[in-house]
Amino acid sequence: MTFTYPANKAKEVGKSFLSGKAPNLPEYIKQEKVFVMLDGEIKNYVIYEVEDEKSHLGLIAITHRFTTYFNIKGSNFKIEHLMTTREALPLIGLG
Repeated sequence: MTFTYPANKAKEVGKSFLSGKAPNLPEYIKQEKVFVMLDGEIKNYVIYEVEDEKSHLGLIAITHRFTTYFNIKGSNFKIEHLMTTREALPLIGLG
């Protein structure tokens, strides 16, 4: 997923994050990596791994966690389903 916000809102986002008010994620969701880049705004890439049979529930839980930031003007998040190369190859007849 990506989470973006204006640079002038970084402290507000940080305080919200540190407040602990965001709901905890269920055990079937593992946060693998978080990357941050600066390019006029701040963009976070958060990589989660969710058990296949729980993918819909995982989507709901991750979305619910990020609603905590709705009150921060200019913040946005986007969830994208990613596959490994091995998972994608059969889609083009190569696996």
